Amino acid sequence: MQRRTFLKRGLLGGAVLALGGAAGLALWPTRQIALPTKPLLVVDATAFQVLVAVAARVVTMENADPVAIAHAVDEALTRVPGEARTDMNQLLKLFENALPGLLLDGRRGPFTRLGPEAQDRVLERWRDSRLVLRRGGYHALRKLCLASYYSDPRTWKSIRYPGPPDTAGFSWDDSKAGTPGWSPPG
Repeated sequence: MQRRTFLKRGLLGGAVLALGGAAGLALWPTRQIALPTKPLLVVDATAFQVLVAVAARVVTMENADPVAIAHAVDEALTRVPGEARTDMNQLLKLFENALPGLLLDGRRGPFTRLGPEAQDRVLERWRDSRLVLRRGGYHALRKLCLASYYSDPRTWKSIRYPGPPDTAGFSWDDSKAGTPGWSPPG
């Protein structure tokens, strides 16, 4: 066999092995952490598992329920445009996927299959990333989880929030008042 043929076959074989390994990483299944307690509205089953894992690492209060937080985020996402819903599902799947994790962070498994310390490191890498998509994705997930946790009235006492003020019917609906006409100064 000539040297050139040997090198070509070696490179081709290496490429096939690399693609096979990459496909294996990309297709590694998500670990089921918890079953949804009610029907999912926006996120799919895979994204829900990632959301539960992220909520468990981001909201660290002792009475925090990651499943309830994930459901609250899912419900909150019903109020955003369809494109944002799709983007959130894709973001959660990107967060989970082991192939980008290997390329960007050196991790060899899906987010849901990592231990708590490894998950914290992944979150830190997303938070501190040079890539705007990763930083923005981290902050979106973090803020959605925290807002969903604190939107529950049972959490208000721990932060000494008395709740929204009671207007007792004394509210003014100015939507019907109209906008006063504008006239130039002078």
